[in-house]
Amino acid sequence: MKREFTTILLTVLMAGTLASPFYVAPAKASGTVYIHSDGSIAPVEAPISTSDKVTYTLTGDISDSIVVERSNIIIDGASHAVVGDGTGNGFKLTNISNVTIKNTNIENFTYGVYIESASSIVVQENNITANSYDGIGLFYSSSTTIAGNTITWNEYDGIENYHSSFCNVSGNYIAANGWFGIEIYDSSNNNIIENRVADNYNGIELFYSLDNSIFHNDFVNHTLQVSTVSSVAVWDNGYPSGGNYWSDYTGVDSNGDGIGDTPYPIDENNQDRYPLMKPWTNIAILDISPSKTVVGKGFTLHIYVSVQNQGWNTETFNITAYANATIITTLMNIALTSRNSLTLTFTWNTSGFVKGNYTIWAYATPVSGETDTADNTCEDGWVLVSCVGDVNGDKKTTIADIVLVIGKFGTTPASPDWNPNCDIDGNDKVTIGDIVITIGNFGNIWT
Repeated sequence: MKREFTTILLTVLMAGTLASPFYVAPAKASGTVYIHSDGSIAPVEAPISTSDKVTYTLTGDISDSIVVERSNIIIDGASHAVVGDGTGNGFKLTNISNVTIKNTNIENFTYGVYIESASSIVVQENNITANSYDGIGLFYSSSTTIAGNTITWNEYDGIENYHSSFCNVSGNYIAANGWFGIEIYDSSNNNIIENRVADNYNGIELFYSLDNSIFHNDFVNHTLQVSTVSSVAVWDNGYPSGGNYWSDYTGVDSNGDGIGDTPYPIDENNQDRYPLMKPWTNIAILDISPSKTVVGKGFTLHIYVSVQNQGWNTETFNITAYANATIITTLMNIALTSRNSLTLTFTWNTSGFVKGNYTIWAYATPVSGETDTADNTCEDGWVLVSCVGDVNGDKKTTIADIVLVIGKFGTTPASPDWNPNCDIDGNDKVTIGDIVITIGNFGNIWT
């Protein structure tokens, strides 16, 4: 009898053990999360942290809505997900201002982001997908920025702009939404720029809307590329900057300037006068700065150039750095993926340059199809090539320069009081060598 009982018990235990790997506990929603007007978070156990009630950071995924009641804050999703059950809103913002929502995966709500009666809202670099109505719904609001988001597979619209004006929609990838990529309803003075709108039913619709600017976008593979009802918009940025790329445009470019020879027709009141022959392409130099403002003749310094690929394809190009009209050096075949930036370092050996003030600038060669080339050039900064040991730029090496260099002894670029001019030899540290060089050139005067 005891053996039979033991056999039955072992059988039951083994059955439970074998079954357990196939049992999955049901997901449990966290409940609606609130960021209240006083800055508090409810429920308190919600995976959101803040130390100053200004910046709120998700520390885990949230399986319900987030209702934002506080103005003047930043919500950083830190690549976490906010996931719903097909209803409600991923983020809901009403009657507030100056709120940023960024870096969050938002999916499976009615609206991914719902904004109403709000101003100065920023929705930036989020992935907003698979919502049962719109990716972003913007209602009775103003001065909102929607930038750098991926907005896909929503059942109706990627972005719905309803009675909302003075908003900027730029640099978004809006694709595979069930109805409109972008819908603008009774809204004016909005800028729709540099978006990739593809594979929706209708690329963009304007309904009773005036004075909107829509250019440098790609409208690709829609059943309807564009539709308008009682609306007039600006569809290009003039020549040679150009308008939009339309994948169904059948015109030609006889002079090879990247602009179609004939307008893209929209309706009797709207046309893109300068349609792009290729998808939007733009290489922009954002900034240029020297590592020093004063350098001894014969010594080297660095020139830092920040460049961005604002188009939607990987591009390869060259950048040349100049001092006045003289080439410092050229970096060849720089490859940069779409919508990304990088900072390049140029080394300038001043041996062959006469003493004097030099304006620093850089130029990026236009890539194929690039029509807006004004930002391929950037001038910002100057350098004085002076006598060796001149640190303060008075064109002579004096006791004041020696005192300055000695005072920075041991500092590096990480030091709060770093002065790169005191790094005479350019090794990223003020050493005894820099002091010796300065003392050794005491009394030099720029002649």
